[in-house]
Amino acid sequence: MKLNDLKQAAAKAQQDLQAAERKAAGLLRAAKAAKAKSEQTRLEHKRARKAAKHAKKQASEAEEQAREQCRVFKKVQKRLAKALKKAGQGKSEQKTKPVRPSTVARPPARPKGAPKKRPALAPKTQKPTAGSESPLAADEAPTPPPTIATA
Repeated sequence: MKLNDLKQAAAKAQQDLQAAERKAAGLLRAAKAAKAKSEQTRLEHKRARKAAKHAKKQASEAEEQAREQCRVFKKVQKRLAKALKKAGQGKSEQKTKPVRPSTVARPPARPKGAPKKRPALAPKTQKPTAGSESPLAADEAPTPPPTIATA
């Protein structure tokens, strides 16, 4: 009987060993999966930190650009105010002598004491009546309508 007991114990040990090996293989797979998940999470976190750093840098650059634009805008406003002030001083001098913008060139103004010149009058011709033709129309002979030749 001892031999049977030993055989049974050996078979049981073999089964326990196979079960332990299967359990170890399952644990190895779970460990590999956990390691891969951990690495993926680490990379995502790294990307998130990098993106946050980039966003912070962009925000800082945008704020700096806005400050610069504000400074430039204030300078331009000061220059504009100065120019308007200068133009306002010029306008006060112009109020005494206004300048009219001339769209069409005019002859120089005549002095008030000089007599007014009258244009030379052409001899008057008699206007044609409503039924008569103009002199140009009388010179021209009426042209016949074109004829179309057929073959």
